[in-house]
Amino acid sequence: MMSKMRNPLSAAGLVLAPMAMLLSSCATVPVPATQNVMAEQHTRAEIREVANRAANWQLANLDNLEETIRYISRETPNKRGWVMGTFFLGLADYAQRTDQPLYLQSLTRIADDQDWRLGDRLYHADDHLIGQVYFALDRAGVASADLAPTQATLDAILADRPTNQMMHPDVESDPGCARRWCWSDALFMAPATWWDAASTLNNAAYADFAHEEFVVATDLLFDQEVGLYYRDSRFFDRRGADGEKLFWSRGNGWVYGGLVNILQVMDVNDPRRDYYISLFRRMSDSLVAIQTDEGMWRASLLATSETPPETSGTGFFTYGLAWGLNEGVLVGDRYETAANAGWDALVANVDADGRLGYVQQVGDQPEGVQPDDTQLYGVGAFLLAAGQIERLRTR
Repeated sequence: MMSKMRNPLSAAGLVLAPMAMLLSSCATVPVPATQNVMAEQHTRAEIREVANRAANWQLANLDNLEETIRYISRETPNKRGWVMGTFFLGLADYAQRTDQPLYLQSLTRIADDQDWRLGDRLYHADDHLIGQVYFALDRAGVASADLAPTQATLDAILADRPTNQMMHPDVESDPGCARRWCWSDALFMAPATWWDAASTLNNAAYADFAHEEFVVATDLLFDQEVGLYYRDSRFFDRRGADGEKLFWSRGNGWVYGGLVNILQVMDVNDPRRDYYISLFRRMSDSLVAIQTDEGMWRASLLATSETPPETSGTGFFTYGLAWGLNEGVLVGDRYETAANAGWDALVANVDADGRLGYVQQVGDQPEGVQPDDTQLYGVGAFLLAAGQIERLRTR
C-alpha cells in the first residue's frame, strides 16, 4: 500500500456524510451508455495528448542530445544500444496500442538504417534490447522487417554459450561477468528478445536459454526477504544514507518491466510461466508498500528520508502495475490506486513541450536527480506506462 493516501474530501466529511446517507436510500440511477463512451473518449484523449507530446518531443530531439540531456554516455547516441532502444521499445508498444502508424514508420526508418542488426557486442545484454523493437515491428506487419541478423546473433551465442561466474568485479574497467546477465538491468535488455525469438522463429532452444539464465541471475540478485533485486553483487553489503539496503529504483524497474515483456511474448501454456508470475506478484507487493504519498518511488527504494522524485523507475513500476491489473494477474484496489497515482505523478513531470523531467541519469545506483533531467529510457518507460494506463482507465 502507499504509505499515506491523502483524501482531499476528508475535511468535508461532516457535510458529505448526510448527503451520502440520503443518496444511499435512493434507487441507483444507471449512467447512460453514451455518457460512459464520452467519459472513455475523454480519458483516452487526455492520456494520448500527454504521451504524444512526450513522444514527439523526444523524436524531435534525437539528434539534439547534447542540448537536452545533462549526461551523455557513450551508449546514448547508439541507435542499436539500450538507451535509445528503450525509447524505441516504448514508442513501438505505444504506437501499436493506440494505432498511430506514423510512429511505426519512424521506427522502421531507423531499423532500416541499422540493417536490422543487434548491437556490436555479441554477448552483452544491452546490445540485445533492440531485438525486441524488431520483433514488435515484424508483428506490426512492417514489410522490410528482417529478423535474420537477430537470429544469427542468438545462434552464435548458443553455439559458444558463456559459463563465466556471475559475481560482479569491483573494478569498473574489468568486463568480468557481463557476458552473462549478472546485473539487474540485463533482465530487461535481453530475456524478452530471446523469448520473442523462441515464439516468432519457432525455436524452443531460445526460450530454454533465456529461462536458465534468468533463473541463475535471480538466484543471485533477488532478496527473498525484501522481494526486490540488488543491482549486482557489489551491493549485497552496501547501505544507503538511512542505513537501508540499497535497492535501486531503476534497477528494479528494469526487472519489473522485463517480467512484463517476457510474460507478454511467452506462450500462455508454458509451464515456466508460473515462475515469472510469482516473481511479478512478489515484486508488486513490495513496490506498492513503499510508494510515496506523491505516487513516486525513491531512487533508493527503502530510503526513509525525503528525496526528489525519480521518474524512470516510477515509469516502469506504473507500467507493470497497470499491465498486471489489465491481465488479471493483479487484483485489488491497492494495486489500482498505486498504478493511477504513479501515472498522475509522471504526468505532473512532463512539461508543456513534452520533456519528461526528474529522470536519473545513466548510472548503476541511486543518485541525485534534477527537475530538468531527462533521458530517452525515461520516456520509453513513460510510453510503456501510457499504453497500459489507457487500457486500465477505459476498460
